[in-house]
Amino acid sequence: MNKLFSRAGLLVLALLVVLITALTNYFFKGARLDLTEDHVYTLSEGTHNLLKGLPGPVTLKLFYSDKQTANMPQFRNYSNRVQELLQEYVQASSGKLTLETIDPEPFSEDEDKASEYGLQAVPLSQGGGNEIYFGLVIVSDDNPDKREVISFLHPDKERFLEYDLSKLVFAVSQKEKPKVGLVAGLQVNGGFDMMSRQQSGPWISVSQMEQLYDVQQLGTDFEDIDDDIKLLLLIFPQKLTGKARYAIDQYVMRGGHVLVFADPFAEQAGQGGGFMMGMGGGDKFASLPDLFKAWGIEMDTTKVVGDAKHALMVSSRSGRPVRHLGLLGYGVDNMATDDVIMAGLDNLNFGSAGHITAIEGATTTLQPLVTSSDQSMLIDASKFTFLSDPKALFEGFKPSGEKYVLAARITGPVKTAYPDGVPPEDEKPEAAPGEEDDEDLDMMDEDEDEIVDTEEEEEEEESTSAGDAASNDDSTDDEAASEDKEPAKPKRPHVTESQQPANIIVVADTDVLTDRLWVQVNSFFGQQIVTPFANNGDMLVNMVDNLLGNADLISIRSRGKFSRPFTKVNELEQQAEARFREKADSLNDRLKETESKLRELQAKKEGEEKLVLSPEQEQAVEQFQQEKLKIRKELREVQHQLGKNIEQLGTALKLINILAIPLLLTVLVLFVRQRRRKRVTL
Repeated sequence: MNKLFSRAGLLVLALLVVLITALTNYFFKGARLDLTEDHVYTLSEGTHNLLKGLPGPVTLKLFYSDKQTANMPQFRNYSNRVQELLQEYVQASSGKLTLETIDPEPFSEDEDKASEYGLQAVPLSQGGGNEIYFGLVIVSDDNPDKREVISFLHPDKERFLEYDLSKLVFAVSQKEKPKVGLVAGLQVNGGFDMMSRQQSGPWISVSQMEQLYDVQQLGTDFEDIDDDIKLLLLIFPQKLTGKARYAIDQYVMRGGHVLVFADPFAEQAGQGGGFMMGMGGGDKFASLPDLFKAWGIEMDTTKVVGDAKHALMVSSRSGRPVRHLGLLGYGVDNMATDDVIMAGLDNLNFGSAGHITAIEGATTTLQPLVTSSDQSMLIDASKFTFLSDPKALFEGFKPSGEKYVLAARITGPVKTAYPDGVPPEDEKPEAAPGEEDDEDLDMMDEDEDEIVDTEEEEEEEESTSAGDAASNDDSTDDEAASEDKEPAKPKRPHVTESQQPANIIVVADTDVLTDRLWVQVNSFFGQQIVTPFANNGDMLVNMVDNLLGNADLISIRSRGKFSRPFTKVNELEQQAEARFREKADSLNDRLKETESKLRELQAKKEGEEKLVLSPEQEQAVEQFQQEKLKIRKELREVQHQLGKNIEQLGTALKLINILAIPLLLTVLVLFVRQRRRKRVTL
């Protein structure tokens, strides 16, 4: 009887577990507890805000070759995570998002639709044969022609999937993209590179921004900025005309927001354009000194920030990696994390960047966004012109102990830089030796202009008499025609003070936007796969989003990428490198001292004695050889100690990871056991 009762009890218990599980799955469908440190399985607040604010319904069409991937467990696990994420989007949208999952089987109408949408078919083997689809089409129900496509959901971009989805859903739902005016002195949209003699593609940082906004090229000689331009983006603003600079000034006075990327030394400058620029000539710097002064800041275009603590490793001629004082990698400690722009960015890479300082007595406030470490020093920008060995930058390098601002936000009231109106055109902001406007080319242009002017004067003299005779007859017709012409567009009134506090962001580097400092581009069956290794592109879009007033995408992107560098190991390497460099400098100084002593002794010798080493010279050489062996031994000891320190650190971490948890559990068990003994005793 007891045996039967125990079996019945187990059966009831099993049924109760099944019932509870079913009810839990029904009532708590989609609920999850995310215990990861960065909450990588939880939709960010920005995504929820964007989905709540969708103006109209949107359909997500997921094309997934379910049957074709039946024997691919690893890929199916990834696809399940993607589908779960899409379902969370649907649940958070309050009915505004609809998910359709389509299996495009071979030779089916669904496969034709996938091809029509431009989705990427990836073969399962190199020999061809079966192909699989895993792409997403986002369509606006109000306007089916408005859609965004992810041709293939690549596993390498899973960390950035939420941002990509939110960005495209936001783009599809917008009736009109915000307009951004772009003024670029570099080939940000691609062009012909004179150095490599190859066609270069557009910068990824600018391309991803064009997906979200209506980017309009303004050139460099514009006279006015339309009111529908919500943000002005200046990248390497070099040699702008006086009218263009005045237009920027008045745009700020009217309340417009500006994002500026200036530079004391831009590597991309001179890689496209005229002959001299292709040969490496021309200006490598760009700034707006007159406007910066009016905004309460200044930037020295002759100095580059060198930072020994954050110098990135590059390959040298010898093949050994060396630190480059001009290529800097900054982490969270160097960012103003309290500013929404920097929220969630983990690492930024800069190249030969300048620094920004506030002018004394300025009416604006300079809020640093990115600053260097106290192991920094200003280096002459001229040293980077023909730099072949990064080690040369360490010559004479002595940290100043000062932290330099590489990027900053400027806010507050400002006054116009041009109180008298449009500046004369002969006041060019920066003159460039080696450009097409140098003195020799200008003289050639003037000679050509004189020839053309002479020919035009002769033609005018020949036609003067006939023109005068006909002018009297046509004067009446001209007056009547002038009355029919539309009146000229009235000029805007000159504004001397900003109508509202300015909101300007200035970055003292343009190389930060180039592909090589933050992204790796690979080809995947004809599709361009972009894999970021830094947050430079995110920083650009963050800045644009913020100046346009859209902060939701920023909070989403903050979850995109995070790194866990071995900070302690890097610190040990830097300390060892400093000791190594100190010993090497000592060896070089000793070598120079010995050579100088040998030359002095050699100068005292005459005749055939010059061909034979004197005892003093032999003694000097012997002392140097002994000193050299001693220093080389010390150098080897420094390297050996570095490896030993890193090995000891690794051993300590292993012991902590292996023994910490068992030891903690053992202590806990002993503690519980001891408490029980005391209770029994009592």
